[in-house]
Amino acid sequence: MKLRTLIWNTSIPDKPGLDSGLEVKLLRPIPTFCLATLLIATLGVQAQSVTEIDPERARLENERNTMEIVSEHGSGVVYIQTQIAARETAEVLPPELRPFAQFFGPFIQPPQEGAGSGFVIDEDGYILTNYHVVQGADEITVRFQGDSASYPAEVIGTAQPLDLALIQVEAPDKKLNPLPLGDSDLVQVGQKAIAIGNPFQFDFSVTEGIVSAVRPNPGAIEDLVPRLIQTDAAINPGNSGGPLLNSRGEVVGINTAIVSRGAPQFAGVGFAIPINLAKEVLPRLQDGDELSEEDVLATRPTLGVAVIPAEAIPPQARERYQIPDSGLVIQEVTPGSPAERARLRAPENFIYLSQPGGRDIEIGVDGDVITGIDGQPVVNITDLRTVLYNLGPGDTVELTVERNGRSRTVTVEPQVQDR
Repeated sequence: MKLRTLIWNTSIPDKPGLDSGLEVKLLRPIPTFCLATLLIATLGVQAQSVTEIDPERARLENERNTMEIVSEHGSGVVYIQTQIAARETAEVLPPELRPFAQFFGPFIQPPQEGAGSGFVIDEDGYILTNYHVVQGADEITVRFQGDSASYPAEVIGTAQPLDLALIQVEAPDKKLNPLPLGDSDLVQVGQKAIAIGNPFQFDFSVTEGIVSAVRPNPGAIEDLVPRLIQTDAAINPGNSGGPLLNSRGEVVGINTAIVSRGAPQFAGVGFAIPINLAKEVLPRLQDGDELSEEDVLATRPTLGVAVIPAEAIPPQARERYQIPDSGLVIQEVTPGSPAERARLRAPENFIYLSQPGGRDIEIGVDGDVITGIDGQPVVNITDLRTVLYNLGPGDTVELTVERNGRSRTVTVEPQVQDR
């Protein structure tokens, strides 16, 4: 005997918001005793037990991995709150503008509050975060997952050009769960990415995605950060300074910036600073250093040239001196540098450009123009730095150089400057 479902075909009468004549199929009620008879006839007299679903087996491997990582390492992510006291306007202006503070009212900058994320890196209470999270803070407090108490913290070291800061929290040892630092050089496009942080002050939130790209810095942050990890794991205001984790629970990046086409929230494109960059400067941050741009540049391979973008030179001068429309025009070659050994040429002729305020600047117009590096076009200084800052000791680069309208290729071995 087969179990059948009885169906009536009917029409819905005219009602506001409904089309008359719409055909629907309604299940006709069957008396309980008839249903029982039909079921017995169909299934037989032996009772069939319902198989219970094992929730552990039902979870996907990816789900289990994410849950294990959050369970093991989530408590190592912290919620950072900052306070900036009220200040007179003159205190926050650049020194050259302070005499004109009265024109910048109000005379008192009101107190400010901020929030961001960070993560514990050792049992001494050191926490890595973004510089912009703690910039200018007079008071810093830290909260841990599942704990409403706030613990005082202080800035130990900073690297503003890299948007990195190291703070230290005064908290019980049991609160400190250091996160393992991975190797961002091994990050591959398509691998899993987990972001933990405090978006919009919704503390200790977890999002997941993949590594969308590992690309040259597109201008998302300071250009001394040559490469960034791009991810589609949701990152929003408040996630800054939090960790980007791989499927082993290792920190591979520090969530830093988003591209949102003018909207103040995530649009599928987020960026993290590779953790290896932070590991390079971590000893100096622990020593309490405040690294400047000059400090960072002193650790990077260099050609030994000063340059300006070709587009900064007026079109008439570019035409007269056969300067291409894009590239980097050499302004100075450091004696004894790799550039000098490669016989790159500094300018001998100069023009003067008037700047606002009546100040003139001198620009060389017949120096060599760097238009490419290792087969990639060079338009701005970031294009050049992206390649140079990823070189190892002894590595060489092929520069495409134009001189008097003629292009040639030069092999150069960049070197770290002597300190």
